[in-house]
Amino acid sequence: MKNIDPVAFYLPFGSHPPVTWYGIFITTAILIGFVVACILAKRRGIVTDFMLELFLWVVPLAVVFARVAYIVFHPSQYPVHSWADFGKLFAINEGGISILGAIPGGALGAYFACKRNKVPYSYVLDVIAPALVLGQALGRWGNWANQELYGREILDPAYQKFPFAVYIDLEGGWFQATFFYEMVLNLIGFAILMAVFYRSNKNLMTFIAYLCWYMVVRSVMEIFRDDAVIVGGVHIGVLGCAIAAGVSMVIAILIYCHKIRTGSPKVLAPPKMQETTGGVTK
Repeated sequence: MKNIDPVAFYLPFGSHPPVTWYGIFITTAILIGFVVACILAKRRGIVTDFMLELFLWVVPLAVVFARVAYIVFHPSQYPVHSWADFGKLFAINEGGISILGAIPGGALGAYFACKRNKVPYSYVLDVIAPALVLGQALGRWGNWANQELYGREILDPAYQKFPFAVYIDLEGGWFQATFFYEMVLNLIGFAILMAVFYRSNKNLMTFIAYLCWYMVVRSVMEIFRDDAVIVGGVHIGVLGCAIAAGVSMVIAILIYCHKIRTGSPKVLAPPKMQETTGGVTK
């Protein structure tokens, strides 16, 4: 696969940062995920006005937490010796965000929105889970545009081609296309979560299933990623995600076996029978 210029285009007026393909892919992924979340919200009786407010809470906090998490785990990439270096801490258009930070940030934003509008938090988490994993899948193309998050070098010429590998200009060689591997796994996860969402009669089951699936996927991907954080010979991402996956699986089993009672989701009533109160139809 031929690489593209990370810069998509420049604005024709003023001195503004260039518009990058990374930003375009990430923004598109967020918007598509939002549309999917709005569609699923109708199954929980959540009105669109609330979803718009939810978007305004979730996205900013998710981006901030995602950026902070990336900087914390990659401090050597962001030395601060001057004001110019300090400014680079905010240059997310150049890449450098972590979904592992975005998840708690977005969950916090969702909590604030639910608290303010008196909407069941579990409803919202189940609604955004499938949309989130779909957005993650589509957003991985931003990593391709930036030539980042690749895996180990591939020396066998038979596999020096997409989708097995991508050519990294800076390294001058072919490397595992881990961004693509994860994208495919996330699309599979999206299909699974959609099935859980429509078939499960227990609140939080879809969100916990998301955590199970993605933490397993991420723990595997961290093994191959070239930029994995290693401390004392331990892959921090692998260890952390494996623990999170294990805890999520235990919680999912306890919910399924009625050891943890989360209640049943509300199914949207016919429009003529709806009476809106806050963000939920009753």
